[in-house]
Amino acid sequence: MEYSISKEDCKKSIKGVCEGCGGDLTPIETVDNAGNPTFWAGCEHCSCFRSGIDKKYFVVARKLVEEDKMLPYSRMKRTDYERTKDQLEYYFDTQTATLSREIAYIDSLLREYTNV
Repeated sequence: MEYSISKEDCKKSIKGVCEGCGGDLTPIETVDNAGNPTFWAGCEHCSCFRSGIDKKYFVVARKLVEEDKMLPYSRMKRTDYERTKDQLEYYFDTQTATLSREIAYIDSLLREYTNV
């Protein structure tokens, strides 16, 4: 069977940690949009395909979310997710995933504009 992206190439493309939980990303066997077998990077803990992010962005984002300082999904209320450990974990991972990508983007803009 020929894969669109081999397991080895997928593994080489993984940069950083999961944007949501900060865990390791691994090649996951799947099919692409055309139905061809392939491997995509993903987080088995979050059950999501992820592109990976530098750990420093995850750490900052998680701290901001835990302290209720920045919440990308303001309609998600922590109290609605505190019923079980799994629900609370989902809340933190979801908020952190988006915020960590936003922080990385802001950092790239800052680096771009400081080099001008």
